[in-house]
Formats: sequence, C-alpha cells, structure tokens
Amino acid sequence: MRIRRQEGYLLQKIGNTHYLLPYGQKIADQQRGMYLNETARILWEALETPKTMEELQQKMIRCYEVPEEEQEELKKDIQAFVKELLAFGAVRRELGSPDGTCAGELKIAGISIAVYGKEGCIPKQFASFEKKRGKEEATEKTEGEAAKKTGEKEVEETVIKTENRQDAADLTLELIEHVPESHQNGNILIRNKDLTVCAWEEGYVLWFPALKNIYEIWMKADGSFACIYYRLPMTEEEQDSLFLAIRPVFLFLAQKKGMFVLHSASLLYLEKAWLFSGPSGMGKSTHMALWKKLFDTPFLNGDLNLIGKEGDQFVVYGIPWCGTSEIFTVEKKELGGIVLLEKAPEDKIVSLTKEQKTLRVMQRMISPPWTAGLMKKNLAFAEEIANEKPVYFLRCTKNDTAAEVMHHRITEDELAQEALK
Repeated sequence: MRIRRQEGYLLQKIGNTHYLLPYGQKIADQQRGMYLNETARILWEALETPKTMEELQQKMIRCYEVPEEEQEELKKDIQAFVKELLAFGAVRRELGSPDGTCAGELKIAGISIAVYGKEGCIPKQFASFEKKRGKEEATEKTEGEAAKKTGEKEVEETVIKTENRQDAADLTLELIEHVPESHQNGNILIRNKDLTVCAWEEGYVLWFPALKNIYEIWMKADGSFACIYYRLPMTEEEQDSLFLAIRPVFLFLAQKKGMFVLHSASLLYLEKAWLFSGPSGMGKSTHMALWKKLFDTPFLNGDLNLIGKEGDQFVVYGIPWCGTSEIFTVEKKELGGIVLLEKAPEDKIVSLTKEQKTLRVMQRMISPPWTAGLMKKNLAFAEEIANEKPVYFLRCTKNDTAAEVMHHRITEDELAQEALK
C-alpha cells in the first residue's frame, strides 16, 4: 500500500511551530489544521512523492540513525501517525491498493473483476456472472481456516491470496461503506442530471446526483482500479444504485479493451445477434415483441449490447445491464447487424451512405465520450462496423408489417452472403 498526500493542505511555519493548514476544498469540507512536531514534519515532507509504509519507516530509521533494538518501536509510532493522517484526511491510500479481503470475483465479456468489501456486498444482479469457487479455491479456503490456529501463518496466507486475486483481475473494485475522508476535485469533463465526471491527478472522479446512496467513485486513469464510496440502501429505490454505479467504470475499461456498448435491444436470428436501436420512446421493445410473436426469436438483451471484435469477427457479449427490461444473457454471439429505427407512417428500409451509418451508430453508443480521445475511439469503432457489417435504417410503424419487412430483408441478405462463401 502506497500513501500519498491529499491535495488541499499547506505546511506552514508560524513562529517556531509547524502547522498543516487546510485550504480550498478542505476548508469547504470543514477540515481542521494540525500541529506537527519535527518527526511529523519530516514524514510529511517525505510524502512529497507517494511511499509505502516500509519506505517511510526506513527513511526515518536512516534519518535518526535508530539502533536495531529500537526500530520496531519507531515503526509502530510511524504506523500510528500515518493512521492518524488517514483519519484526518491529510493523506490517502494511492489507488490500486484495496483494503480488506476479496468478497467475490466476476467475469463479464472476458473481463475479470475482483470485488473487495464486506461479505454479501456484490449486487444480486451480478449473480449470473460470478465466478464459482473451484476445487483449488476451496482447498485454499480450508487451508486458510486451518491456519487460524497458527496466527502468523493465517495473516501471511490471507495477504498472498488477496494479492493473487488482485493481480489476476483486469479490474479491482473496492466497495467502501462510508463517506470519503476527503473530497476530490478536478477538471469537469461532463455534467448532467445523472452523472458528473472530473479528471484529477490519479484518473477520474464520478458523482451520481440521482443515486442518493452513492457518494462518489475514484477511478484510476487506466481503468484497472476503482473505489466506490456508498452507504447501504435505505429505500427500495436505492436497491439498484450500486449495480448502476459500477456500469460506467466497467464500460470505461471495456472501451480501453476495444469493446463498445450500443443503446439497443437485441435478438437471436440465424444464430447471430441483431441489434435494434433508436431514440428513447421509439419502440424498440415493441418491435422486438413483433419478432417474438411472428418468428419466435429469442431475446438477448433489452437495452444495452456490448460489441467487440475477436479476430475478423464482430461479437456481441452478454452483460448484466439491461435497463428495466430484465432481459440479458451471459453468452456471446456473432454480430449479425444493426437496425436503426425511426417512427414513420409506413414501413420502409432507407439506404444510408457509409458516413451516415458511421455517425448514426456512434450517436447510439454510450461508451464514455468524456474526452476527445475517447470520442475518437467511439467514432473509429462505429466506422469499422459501418464498413464491415450490415447497418439498416428502418422507418416503420408499430404494425406486424414492420417486423415482416425487416425479417425478409435480413433473410435475403444473409442467404446471399452464404451463397458467396
């Protein structure tokens, strides 16, 4: 675990005494100043760059030339002081070092996620994506329980297992049931009624105005680690908040790994996933229901679809987020194509240029567009899809004929493709 200074504190000498004084946001957070003795001052100055506890201890041992028999006592004093600074909010753990034990592991679209927090903290919506304990893990658990009798061995094994899980994960989530010791600020990238994102020194800070029991999320710039500060839900409305708050963290990392999410409903036809997308209220669910009624096509996801590429093949991955539809799958399917929907008095498929297809697909993506760089990634992937997969524009009614027109066209085009192989 590396410790780093918290922004918003000034070391100032007043007379012959050194004080750590808050400024800016720390004043707004009603943080107090604190007196530092000479040892504390040296420790604070040592934290000009992040350091582990061991590095701080060794620095002080060298500084005071502490004899070996007194070093353990000094180490305890330094640990106590750092703990005091952490509680005070003047320092914080650097992102990437979870505290506590692993509560469970998830696997979504090939992305492994280690979740740290209290037992039972993982939202129920992830149940289908939880990694089950294998024989090896069960053996580790038994050995760990036996080690409780030996004290020191138990601590050692717990640390090893915790580190192994984190090292093996693409994303580590730390779920913390309290308000952050201090608030982070940065440059606002986006702000709306649902989400505010700021860029700060270690990555991003996310706030959710509509999710009352989610305080904030601190996420590393590479998307590999996130701290989620929250409180337990107090109302039925708050039950899903943690599940929803994890979504932008996952989508950010997925985007870094070349996977992009399209706001769309999907169904399985000819063993491929077909995505139907349109503005809110367009009638995606109604159109899907027509396919189910007329052609008995299974649903895959009622609201969001994650698209990636494996070799030359576009793939749609199963993810748990599905709006209010409660329709999702854990399976991945080859992408058949995308159907863009628009209300009209009659059913008609309208031709689009490659540029129009690219722009319309990109506009339906909800992968993070927080920066120009991220937006360019979305655009580049949309262009790949437009160049390589069918993108249809269906102006349609809510009648059976809408599904029949689209079904006929897809079937015709797929048969033509098969004939060319």
